[in-house]
Amino acid sequence: MENQELDLVKIQTDVEKLTQLQATKEELNRIVKISSAITVPDLTNQGQVAIAKESRLKLRKVEISIENEAKSYRDVFTAISKKISCSERELLAITSPEIERIEAIEAKAKAIEIKNARIALLTEQREELTKIGDEIEVEDEELLAMDNDAFWNYKNQRVANKNDADRLAVEKAQLALEAEKEAMQREKETQEREKVARIEAQLEAEKSLALAEKEAEIRLQQEKTETERRVVAERERMEQEQKAKEEKVAQEKIEAEKLEKETQEKLENQKKYQSWLKENNYNETEYKIINGEKEINLYKLVSVFKK
Repeated sequence: MENQELDLVKIQTDVEKLTQLQATKEELNRIVKISSAITVPDLTNQGQVAIAKESRLKLRKVEISIENEAKSYRDVFTAISKKISCSERELLAITSPEIERIEAIEAKAKAIEIKNARIALLTEQREELTKIGDEIEVEDEELLAMDNDAFWNYKNQRVANKNDADRLAVEKAQLALEAEKEAMQREKETQEREKVARIEAQLEAEKSLALAEKEAEIRLQQEKTETERRVVAERERMEQEQKAKEEKVAQEKIEAEKLEKETQEKLENQKKYQSWLKENNYNETEYKIINGEKEINLYKLVSVFKK
């Protein structure tokens, strides 16, 4: 190979000498110098313009000669280059299949090496994926198909998806809590309206009772006056009637007192209830009231996590 390289260098030197163009830089510079002395002071003077044109045609004739000579050399080298390329393809056609076969063997060996390296990382990769906590199952073959960058991109995407899911869950919980607070507020407002309605009903009942008692008293007074004007013969009957009416009034009074007592007990219970709430530092934000059949339970919100 070393001798061949030396021969090629010599051949290249010899070819460069043989293909040297006949025209020289010195000769061309001399011709151009003569042409550059030609000027056309008067562009309307056809004689002067003709002299310049003649000089241009001579220079172009020299260029054509140079181009033809160069083309003849290039044609020779083009033919030689084609023959060399043909020989190159024939020779490479012998070695290329063997190179490709060995490259295929190397590629398979490299694939096995990569797979074994990835198998060694499976346990670590699965630990990384387990830390995410999204409970997504992935087959070993899927992980083995990923290079290091692909695996970390896959893991990061799962982490992002888990974070989005957690955020949505927190938002959902917050919405549920707000809905519960609104429901508690509506329940409280309903209880307040019912309380006001009960108090108004009680006042109306007391007012009606007082009016009834007043009317009864007036009627009794009128009847008493009327009885005094009656004859003595009717006094005994009137007294019996009066007694019956008094018993009725007494019964009504007992019932009224009973109703008043029950109402008072309800008011006392309501006061005890309010006192109980106050003793337990009740507020609408931190507590929830659950009405049972025989008791009222008070629950306290422990904590709220805000993301």
